[in-house]
This record gives sequence, structure tokens and C-alpha cells, in this order.
Amino acid sequence: MATYKLFVSDMDGTILHNHTKIANETAEIVREAEAAGIRFAIATGRNYVNAKQILDEVGLSCPIVSSNGGRVLDTSGEVLHEIDLTIEEALQVIDVLHQDDKYADVFYEMYTEAGLVASRGDLIEASMKNLKANGDDRSLEMYEFFKNRYYVNEDVKIVDDIEGFIREEAGRVYKFIAFSSHLEKMTALWKEIEAQVEGVYVTSSGNDNIEVMAHGADKGNGVTKLAEHYGIDLSEVVVIGDNLNDVPMFKVAGKGIAMGNSHKDLIAISDHVTERHDEYGVANALKRVMTGEWE
Repeated sequence: MATYKLFVSDMDGTILHNHTKIANETAEIVREAEAAGIRFAIATGRNYVNAKQILDEVGLSCPIVSSNGGRVLDTSGEVLHEIDLTIEEALQVIDVLHQDDKYADVFYEMYTEAGLVASRGDLIEASMKNLKANGDDRSLEMYEFFKNRYYVNEDVKIVDDIEGFIREEAGRVYKFIAFSSHLEKMTALWKEIEAQVEGVYVTSSGNDNIEVMAHGADKGNGVTKLAEHYGIDLSEVVVIGDNLNDVPMFKVAGKGIAMGNSHKDLIAISDHVTERHDEYGVANALKRVMTGEWE
């Protein structure tokens, strides 16, 4: 029977039961796995502070690969690895995003050393209205997420002069994430950033977004750094996720488990498929790994 020493889970669409919380039932299985000698970790596109808040709510403390691999931190919050965009790269991304004739309905956030930042509050408000008007489950889920982000918790700083902020206040810039319900614009934006900005890695955690990091800032490298830190061979690592930004860690780990709600391209390279995120898919997969059902 194969013995795995590290189990790494994505957050959105994976361990988060309803996009905002980890189910208590899942947290209990994580604790059982840790007691059995399987170290647990998170690999997420979210920033470290937000990811840790979600874990704290259910009493979990673990290493976190945040910003899609831009930052890797141990259980105590010590930074093990960081890779960020240069000021020039960040400004070039902004240049593409600010072409109003093409991307007038796209809003974006920037993950920085100084915190989570957004620009053009008018686009955020317009996008919120569109999400609510769409009425489908994904749109309403995202509407609630952004309502809490901007109007309840106020986690995001709105700045007018984003270029000036990058030059003078941001410190390290780890990631951009752009959103739009117009999927064809997400595809066009992805291609344009790749064509115009050298040294960046573009991926997605959903059809309605794209994420931009420095080249090398991906979950595969993040998980590799984490395994090295704990002296664990990559063959002894299990990863679980649901979307394209999880592909790099599936390529390096000993075992890759896709959620039932996963992107078809991730399912195609997975070793197993578990239940959906709202059907305790992570907890069930972890049980199968612990018992040896999935060697």
C-alpha cells in the first residue's frame, strides 16, 4: 500500500463547501489524517490572510501556498518562498486591462505586499448588478462573495491611481485576478496579456476569471517548495483541486484527485475523481487515501 505524507487541497470549488467556508465535517477528517501522520496543506489562488481566516474559522492550522504559488508559508506564517511581478510587468498588465474599448466591463483585483487592492469602483458595482441579474447559482454565489468582500468585511482597498500605487506603495505585487461574466472577453484578455507581457504566467480558477502571476509562480512550484521544506518526496504528495490553476500541482504530485465539479482538462489528468465540493468531496477523498482504498 502506498504511503502518502502530504495532502494538499485547493480552496474554491474544492474544500470550500459553499465558496466561503470549510464544513466542520471536513475539518474533522483533516484532523484525523494529521493524527495518522498525513500532513495537510492548502494551495489556493487566494491571498494568505484570507486563506488563513477561513482555516481559523474551523480551527485548522497548516502550511499555505497562496496567490497560486506566489507565496509559500509554513504553519507559523513564516515565508518559505516568494516570487512576484516586477513593477514593469505589473504596469504592463494594467495597460492591457485599461483598454476601455475592449475591457470596459472587466474589473480586477491586485494582490500586493500592502494588501488586496482594486481600482475603478464603478466597474465593481456594475459587475455586482450583472451577477445578481444573471440569477444562476454560480452568479449568485459570486455576488454574495463580492458583497462580503467589498461591503461587509471591506477587505479590499480601492485606489484611484493604480499606477502610482504600484510604483510607490504596493511593495511586492504577487497576482492580478480579473473578472467578467462575458466569457469571450476573458479568453481575449488571457491571450492579449500573454502576447504583450513577457515573464508572466496566466491561468484561471473559473470561466469568469483569469489570474496573472510572475512566471514560476504556480501551484506546482509552490507544492514542490513545500515538500522540499518538510523533506517529503513528491511521490508521497497527494493533491486535490477543480480547475486549470491546479494543473501544475497535478503534474508534480504522486497522486492527483479531481473534484466531481472539475474542469474537464483537470479530470483528464487525474488519478481519481471524488464527489463535488458541496458533497464533501475532499473529506471523502482523504478518507480513501487514509484507508488505502486509493493507493
